Amino acid sequence: MASHHGDDQVSIVQHVDKALETALLQGPLSGGNAQVVFDTPDSDWTARRSGPCVNAFLYGIEEDAARRQSGESSVIDEQGVVVGHGSPSRFFRLGYALTAWGQSPQDEHRMLGTLLEWCVRTENLMPHEDRTAGRGLSLKLRENAEGAETPVTRLWTGLGTPARPALDLIVTVPVDRPDSAVTTEPVRGLALTARPIGPRPVQGALPMPRGAARPRRNVEEIT
Repeated sequence: MASHHGDDQVSIVQHVDKALETALLQGPLSGGNAQVVFDTPDSDWTARRSGPCVNAFLYGIEEDAARRQSGESSVIDEQGVVVGHGSPSRFFRLGYALTAWGQSPQDEHRMLGTLLEWCVRTENLMPHEDRTAGRGLSLKLRENAEGAETPVTRLWTGLGTPARPALDLIVTVPVDRPDSAVTTEPVRGLALTARPIGPRPVQGALPMPRGAARPRRNVEEIT
């Protein structure tokens, strides 16, 4: 996975933020004046907020353990030579609480409805940067058991703000592990040599009678 260094370094979470922001502005929020923000929607933020917006608050990160794989795969160059070994990607779920903020409840409900339809129709986000090796980010709304307390429900209690409707959006991102290089020269061929073992013929010994079984020769070395 490519990375940026110095002041322009972008983490995988920021990469997902950017992909989500771009998709929202080009999709359900296109043609409007609503912004996408990633602030903590506490009482201080609510008091100073101005203008319509969709808040995509990242409330949690967890690994999708069901998709974890073990083992290694070979990294092969253009000549077909194994030059390294790679490990399977690990997948992490980023939970976003999507809330709509407008001038009136009607405006907020309209934005929420548009967001809901978009979330149901959209299954993948394809980032513009090659940060996930061309793979899309899977997208879905969290499924909760009926009557169970959801992470978003607990969110408002933790922030100390009045509860408001929110969409619990889960974005799954693959995180690659670095490849390990081959430290020895790759094998390009095999050379086989063999020599017999057993007693050496004695000088002056009588020849074996005709029809007598000859001693078997064993292979001692193959290198």
